[in-house]
Amino acid sequence: MYNVLIVDDEKIIRIGMRTIIDWEAYGFRVAEIVSDGEQALEIIENQEIDLVITDIKMPKMDGIQLVKALKEREFEGQIIMLTSYGEFDLTRECLRYGVHDYLLKGTLRSSELAQALEAVQPKLKKRVAKTQEVDQEGKQKEQELIKEIIPKVLKDTTFTPPVAAFGKSYQFLVIKHIKSKFEQERNMDRTLKDYGTAIQNIISEVLPKRGKPFLVFEGDWCLYSLPTSSEMSHQEVLKISLQIQNLIKLYTNIKVIGVIGRSIYTTHDLVDSIEKCMQVAGMAFYCGYQDVLKEEKVHGLKDYKFKDKSTYEKQLHSAMKKGSYAEAIHTLEAYIEKLREYYIPQKQVEQILNNILHRFILDYGIYLDKNKEHLENIIDKYRKSTLLEEYHALINELIYTICTYMEQVRDKHYRKEIVEIMDYVEEHIGEKITLASIASQVNMNESYISRLFKNETGMNIINYINIRKMEKAKELLSEKNMIVKDVAYALGFEEQSYFNRMFNKYFGVNPKEYKKCTNT
Repeated sequence: MYNVLIVDDEKIIRIGMRTIIDWEAYGFRVAEIVSDGEQALEIIENQEIDLVITDIKMPKMDGIQLVKALKEREFEGQIIMLTSYGEFDLTRECLRYGVHDYLLKGTLRSSELAQALEAVQPKLKKRVAKTQEVDQEGKQKEQELIKEIIPKVLKDTTFTPPVAAFGKSYQFLVIKHIKSKFEQERNMDRTLKDYGTAIQNIISEVLPKRGKPFLVFEGDWCLYSLPTSSEMSHQEVLKISLQIQNLIKLYTNIKVIGVIGRSIYTTHDLVDSIEKCMQVAGMAFYCGYQDVLKEEKVHGLKDYKFKDKSTYEKQLHSAMKKGSYAEAIHTLEAYIEKLREYYIPQKQVEQILNNILHRFILDYGIYLDKNKEHLENIIDKYRKSTLLEEYHALINELIYTICTYMEQVRDKHYRKEIVEIMDYVEEHIGEKITLASIASQVNMNESYISRLFKNETGMNIINYINIRKMEKAKELLSEKNMIVKDVAYALGFEEQSYFNRMFNKYFGVNPKEYKKCTNT
């Protein structure tokens, strides 16, 4: 459909020109009607006009001045003059400036106008074809520039691209491949580009009339050029973006999160949009991968220095030391909510939670010794997690397991003989405790004591003694003035090397490493 601008100072002519024929039946649309040349120039500067139909004599700027001005501006559309009898000399002058044809206003019929429109169409078609060719060439150059910029931005957000404006607006769907630590280790060299053919086919299926998708890949990222706002509404863009995200997950069996960027017009816009979309993609760690996110969510991110980290961790370890499940869970929940409130970056949160997990295993692995399979299962699930709620649930499970076993070890709600044995161990923790010395204390047979203790507590008596000694060893090692040798002797070990081996057996590190870890 070609856009027509009608210029005439007579109201009756303007009304008549609008209604004289069915413009759209001939492939034309009356875009604007104005009363003088100055208004016409303003319209042409701000709109795409293909055909100007103008009167010769008008106030302010007449038709001849308008035609000259359009020639100076290298107007690429066509012009038809409206003239009256006695204006033929003026009309001939206009024809020298490239006017296509002229029509007599006083006797103009619809058939004459229709013939004029049909006659001008071939020239308009050539112009459109030439414009499309130029546009296509410009589009290719733009896309080459975009393909050059995007990988550099994804690798280095400080990259500054050459300053350039695009001939059209772009809007990108930024897709991130979400990998757990387990997947990263197993697929070190596998990038999102390895799924490029599948992603291209999925987009072509969602939007079959769009042609080959414009995609750019770099590592765990992919950018797809979405339909612009002139082609599709915001809701439609959101809908197709969600379809693409879900179909990628369905057909490739990988986790992805999509972020819809804003409309961009320059290379500066492109870089800024990518950087913000990358930040927003990290928010999926908190809210999951079910919905497509939007670039404007970046305003919910806050620059926050997490000053309360040590306070929460001290409270958490204090609760664990007491074996208080309720207090530990409450503290962890408050800690997680603080992280969630400020959208602390995922890598920083993972480091915080990894340190908590490792410290729990280091400090309380002694209680998990009899059920190592359960601990290994928790760690395996943890390494395959990608969401904060998954990490949170698994640390909760670990806290519950540890506190349950701690309660079994420390619980004094047993029969009198068992409580007497436990009290004896606590009172003589700094001595070498043997089954014989316990039997002498409680006046029982050694084998009977072993069976009774195992039946009542579910734990071997020698293991219980070692656990209590190792728990005490941790307390002593946390004191700055205590060296490893002094701790070993304080707990009744005749040889430091034996103490070292036992400590390493229960905690996975030697006493010196543990002391260094807890005192940093």
